[in-house]
Amino acid sequence: MKKCVQPIVLLLLALAFLAGCSGSPASSPTTGGAASPPPTSASSSASTTPTSTATGQQTSFKITAVDMAVSPASIAGQTCGSALTVTYTATFHAVPDQSAPHTVQFAYTMNNGRSEQSTSLQFLPGETSKTFTFSWHGSLPLDHTAPGAGGVLVTSPNQLISTLVKPAGLCSPAPFRVTSVSMSVSPSTISGIRCGTRLTVTYTATFHIAPGSAGGIIKFGYTVDNGRSGGDNTQMLTVGPGVTTQTYSFTWSGTLPADHTFPEPGGVLVSSPNVVHSPLLGPGGQCS
Repeated sequence: MKKCVQPIVLLLLALAFLAGCSGSPASSPTTGGAASPPPTSASSSASTTPTSTATGQQTSFKITAVDMAVSPASIAGQTCGSALTVTYTATFHAVPDQSAPHTVQFAYTMNNGRSEQSTSLQFLPGETSKTFTFSWHGSLPLDHTAPGAGGVLVTSPNQLISTLVKPAGLCSPAPFRVTSVSMSVSPSTISGIRCGTRLTVTYTATFHIAPGSAGGIIKFGYTVDNGRSGGDNTQMLTVGPGVTTQTYSFTWSGTLPADHTFPEPGGVLVSSPNVVHSPLLGPGGQCS
């Protein structure tokens, strides 16, 4: 009889265990009671910022490049000494910002960076490029030191240096010629000086030369007797490259005559590189 009871008891225990496994499990002890359900795909995408918005938030406004252009592109064929205006144009390229305007701080140069001027420009929301122009004006020098190379240096919102540009080619020397001769005299008057007084009068001729020339030699004569001598005493004056004025002085010395025949007007007569006659000038007034 005992042998039959034991298998029956074991069978009953096994059936109870199987019944417990197939039922609902007991709640695990967690803070706040029952376990929360796992997140769904909808709740996950709702917490993720859309790609386009995230990209806009991560992009910082900055200048990526500055392109330089210059006008005229060449000065070949221009005459040295002639006046010219050179315009430099800087095109700023930026990573845009749709949300706010931005100010770009920069400096620009027209002489290869030896000096610069600071300024700024503003990018409106969404703008990707902006231009800025600056210019040089002057006479083309014979030594070709101008116009110089121009460009910009960006200092904010980031640092960036553009390439430097300038017109290609070189100006050509102007023909060497005397454009005019002006005269001055010292003393400018002899009023108040007694006749019979010994006096030296200095005449100064200022030769005006066409700008931008390579220089040369001026041949001329001078007169101190109102042109009666005809300026036969030939002189030569050497003028350097690019020089636009050169002076030459000559004198008359003597006793002031009571008949006021001296001193007389003086001047020069240029024979080369071209023919130019100066006005004749002498001291004003008379001795007494």
